[in-house]
Amino acid sequence: MNKIYIPRRMIPLTLHYIWIADKRNLGDLEILVLEQAARVSDCRVILHTNIPVDISGVEVRLRDFPTKINGHDVKHIEHRADIARLEIALEEGGFFSDTDIFLFEPISLLCPWSNLFAYQNKAYKTICIGFFGCSKGNQLIKTALDNYKELYPPKNYWGLASFKKLIPDILEDVEDSDNGVGVNVEKSLAILPQKAFFPIRMKDTAFFNDPEEAPRNFKGAIGCHLWGHVMSPSSLTIVMDKLKNYDANTS
Repeated sequence: MNKIYIPRRMIPLTLHYIWIADKRNLGDLEILVLEQAARVSDCRVILHTNIPVDISGVEVRLRDFPTKINGHDVKHIEHRADIARLEIALEEGGFFSDTDIFLFEPISLLCPWSNLFAYQNKAYKTICIGFFGCSKGNQLIKTALDNYKELYPPKNYWGLASFKKLIPDILEDVEDSDNGVGVNVEKSLAILPQKAFFPIRMKDTAFFNDPEEAPRNFKGAIGCHLWGHVMSPSSLTIVMDKLKNYDANTS
């Protein structure tokens, strides 16, 4: 009988989210995302935040967040969250996600590598820090954290939101595999194809119910990047209603 090789899992089965409630508390969108993650991710879902909150299936860890980076006062909450995310990633490993990424599929079997990265969505070639997975004590994450601190403050708001900026050689010797995943065996690194996360257009929700468009969007997608902070309230309401009734088996 032939032996079946099962790769040793490098990334812990935890899915981490960050929320700093200095400007506003968690909204309906973020709670929907977290509850969905608890249902489908196949991971222990952990929310790191500075306010007590109770969300079904989610472990809440209260913590303080940095107010200075590289000796500079931090103006944007997102930058404070970035640093906390990278610090937690280095210390614990696991998967990390923005609170506006709605998952369709389990992520527990995504990757047997030490590093898993993803593009912002199929429209952008940014390898963003909005979703990634890593092993504990990971050297690439240490490099990203060190460079984030050294390069802070960025020239613009999104200046340090890409691993291509924080780890300049991240795409070196990455080869496409049969399933579209970019792989560097030596670095134990995998990069998901751009279709893994598709964006919801700000004023068009036809991607859910259009007979031609919906199948293209959902095929091969792990989730959608909602970009809730830039969607109009009316569009967001429509999208959230669709997501609440989303059934992966019929899409």
